[in-house]
Amino acid sequence: MRIVPDYARNHLPSADKRNGLGARSEQPVLPEGFEERWIQLRRLRDQDYFLQRIALDSRVLIIEGISGSGKDTFQTYLKDKLEGRDVYDYSEGELLQSWKHLQIEGIFEVRIKFMKLFMNYVRDVVTREENAVFLLNRFHLSAYVMTIIQQPKLEREYDEILNVLRTLPVHVFILQLDENEIEKRSLHPERSAGAWQKFQQQIVKKEGFRDRLERYLWQQKVILEAAKRQQIPYSVIKFRCAPGERRRVGFKNLSEKARSSSNFVGR
Repeated sequence: MRIVPDYARNHLPSADKRNGLGARSEQPVLPEGFEERWIQLRRLRDQDYFLQRIALDSRVLIIEGISGSGKDTFQTYLKDKLEGRDVYDYSEGELLQSWKHLQIEGIFEVRIKFMKLFMNYVRDVVTREENAVFLLNRFHLSAYVMTIIQQPKLEREYDEILNVLRTLPVHVFILQLDENEIEKRSLHPERSAGAWQKFQQQIVKKEGFRDRLERYLWQQKVILEAAKRQQIPYSVIKFRCAPGERRRVGFKNLSEKARSSSNFVGR
């Protein structure tokens, strides 16, 4: 079924008899399922506009979520929306937030020290360059889950990082997965290599979880709880997929500036 664009829908054939066609009814007869598909298209358009508005209004965009939640893909999407801006984009590895770093002795202290220096740099650039915007793949929420909970003695320095973030136009996107999607994503080829699997077995045992799924569900819960508590503007994007359907993405904005919700079918 072809979806009629919004502008075309507003110009559907009229039932006005003055055009000489002698219509049988006063309202045009729409194809079955048209209204539902049009509503879905409208939601998609509104969703895209809302995300773009957040991206344009912010100077620091942070993408958070567990492994496999789609952070890299969403980072690429946001970067496209920032066309014309001077984008300083960083991967999780460049921000010392990769799983590969967790096995390095002393990484927790190094990570927090780096984050403090990095935030000073971000603040300087944002103040100096009007067109600059930072796009970060993992940052303070990942650090809380993977560092502060493991080393509570670093929380005081961590709070200093949060204080700098609160002085800047920041928005955080938290990507979350349904339980069945976590299992699917964890089986992807890029996460099936020997080193990755071995690390997962070790970290699950070290942190006292029953399996990888339990650890990921816990991480999602803690990330969301920390975001609510820290009061830095954020949005939650939930990915869910029913059997036989294309991936659906439910978006719920939880920031104080703009509250809305919509659902759309991922492209």
